[in-house]
Formats: sequence, structure tokens, C-alpha cells
Amino acid sequence: MSASADGGGGSNREDAAPADEPPTVGSSIALFAGVVSVLALALSSIYAFALGVVGLALLVAGLYVPVRRLVTIAAGLLLLAVLVAGTVGSGPELLLVAALGAVLAWDLAEFSIGVGEQLGREADTTRLVTVHAALSLLVGVVSAGVVYGVYLAGGGGQPASAVVFLLFGVVVLVAVLRRRPE
Repeated sequence: MSASADGGGGSNREDAAPADEPPTVGSSIALFAGVVSVLALALSSIYAFALGVVGLALLVAGLYVPVRRLVTIAAGLLLLAVLVAGTVGSGPELLLVAALGAVLAWDLAEFSIGVGEQLGREADTTRLVTVHAALSLLVGVVSAGVVYGVYLAGGGGQPASAVVFLLFGVVVLVAVLRRRPE
């Protein structure tokens, strides 16, 4: 049955974007955060970079399809890449940037998928998504600053992996607190 045969009153669903796709602005900001993470990993270790590229590819797929599980796996791989970079002795500054990018990519991708499910891709969500992104970035930068301050106060002789594990603990805590029953 064609669109004209259905009475002409409805829109042709096949021509429109699916209603549950994440908004373009949210997806773009999430991917930018993922790219920042991978670039920081590229300056750290080739192994971490390779793992980060796989994580970024899964993030792209998770936003394109949209599947939350792919986004979560992608963020997990990005954080695993940060751990790999920390174990090979990368500096704490690069580790914090890579970890912050990974967490922001996950948070913004999850948020964008949720907005897409609730409002659809065609809704004007630019302000909603940018406010969420700005607040997430603010929380992330403050958290990274606290972690870096603890690292410096704890004696600079600690290995860089200590910062990674401390940041990983913060990420796990935020994930547990954020988890909502479905």
C-alpha cells in the first residue's frame, strides 16, 4: 500500500527518520568526546590507541543503530584503553583527558539515545543536549581536577596508574549512583 492509498492524511514513515534515533547534536558531541579520548590515548601508547579506536568505532555503531549496550561496551573499551595507557606509564594529564573523554562520550551518547527515544530526532533538542553536555563537562572537569589534586598531594612519586585506578573508582561510583531501575 502506498502513502497515497492510506487516505493521504499520514506521513510516510519510510521517508522519515526513525523516531528513536538520537538527535544529531547529541551524537556529534558524544563522538567529539570519544575522539578527544582517542587522541589523548594516541599520545600515550599504541596499544591503548588501537583499543581506543575499536571503542570509538563501537560508539559510532551504537549511536547509528542506536543500541545502549554498544555504547556501554564502547565506553568500557575506551576506559580499558585508559587503563592500558596507565600501565605503560603515560602521564596523569593525558590519562585524565582520555578518561574524561571516555566518560563524557558514554554519558552524552546514553543521554542522546534517551532523548531520541522520548522526543525523536526531529524535535528541537539543541538546548537540552548542550546544557546537559555543558553540565557533564563541568562535573567531569571538577572531578578530574580533584583527582589530579589528590595525585599531586599524595606525592608525585606515585605511579601514573594510581590516578587511573582512582579515576576508575570515581567512574564506577558515578555509574552505580546513576543506574536507575527499569
